[in-house]
Amino acid sequence: MRRGLTPIGGLEADFWESRCKSLLLQPNGAGTSNISAEYTSSAKAHLLTCGRAWALSLSQRSSLSEGIFRICFPCNDDVIEESLLYRVVREVRNGSALNPKSYVHGKGMNRFWSNVEGYHGPLLLLISAILDESSESTGKWIIGGLIQEGLENRDVFYGSGGCLYSMYPVFHVFTASGKEHNYLYSHLHPAVRVYERNPKPLGIGFGGSIGNERVFIDEDFAKVTIRHHAVDKTYQPGSLFPTQDFLPVEASILEVEVWGLGGKTAKEVQISYKKREELFTEQRRKVDLKTFGSWEDSPEKMMMDMISNPNTVRREER
Repeated sequence: MRRGLTPIGGLEADFWESRCKSLLLQPNGAGTSNISAEYTSSAKAHLLTCGRAWALSLSQRSSLSEGIFRICFPCNDDVIEESLLYRVVREVRNGSALNPKSYVHGKGMNRFWSNVEGYHGPLLLLISAILDESSESTGKWIIGGLIQEGLENRDVFYGSGGCLYSMYPVFHVFTASGKEHNYLYSHLHPAVRVYERNPKPLGIGFGGSIGNERVFIDEDFAKVTIRHHAVDKTYQPGSLFPTQDFLPVEASILEVEVWGLGGKTAKEVQISYKKREELFTEQRRKVDLKTFGSWEDSPEKMMMDMISNPNTVRREER
């Protein structure tokens, strides 16, 4: 938290969001309709609204604050396309069950990883979930996690810093406590599967310990588990949603968003990384027939000839 700034509550975040909207929508010329339409289509369509982005920018310093602040007032759709790396949206229909609405980038760890791999910059992960699947308005909340240096596929905790956020219905920042360094856990199936006597959990976690994370998203991105802060010494204590108690809570995920805060440089590096990986994949798929010798010169034919007629005299080439 910056010095001299008081923590921003949920009402203040809502105030700044309404203030930003009023500034954008006030009549000031021919460009007003374009700005208002853009605000409605981009800012309000995502979990990271202008008010929440403003509150997040005040809780960070230097380049991170600038990266979040760029999303507060998007001048065009390029800012959203550049920063939004991954998104999955679900909704409650028929008042009784969760049905998929739109899997924008695909659901699950594999699709998630294909969109964030190679991004070596700060990331903001937002999760919207509900406790009661029969009604979206009952027990809905939004939490977030700030990742400092991108994601890695590892079966242990890693990272050099980060924050947890309670985004909705109240806004609160849980910075690193400095007591432990279990900032981030992200693990998915390896390309070549091997037997594991004690397999590690597959998914994304923040704080706590392996198997007892403070926040854990399963590999299908269907459930998120929130545990009491007593299991975690990495982040500051506090409730991530209003009704949280001592027992672990498992909620159904409605939306997941991942925002890249590294700017154009980090995005260009990721694009180069993906192109290089696609080139390597294409090269591995191609089979060069010239590298294979003919059957007459192959060791297999020599062995077959020796077995069929072992007494045949053969000249040894030297």
